[in-house]
Amino acid sequence: MGFEGFEGFEMTEEKVRKLKPIVEKILSRKHGRDIKLYNLTICGVPLGDESSNEDQQNRQPN
Repeated sequence: MGFEGFEGFEMTEEKVRKLKPIVEKILSRKHGRDIKLYNLTICGVPLGDESSNEDQQNRQPN
């Protein structure tokens, strides 16, 4: 068995960005807590914490 259906598949930052909330939701349900990932790397494609920084800025009182 192999990954014949994935020939030519390329993981991009956009795809990792779309997967991040899905992974967070799965982990949150599994552990019963709200889990936010600050750094995520899938298939060697890193995703920084810029979206997490936006969340933190939105939570801070003015």
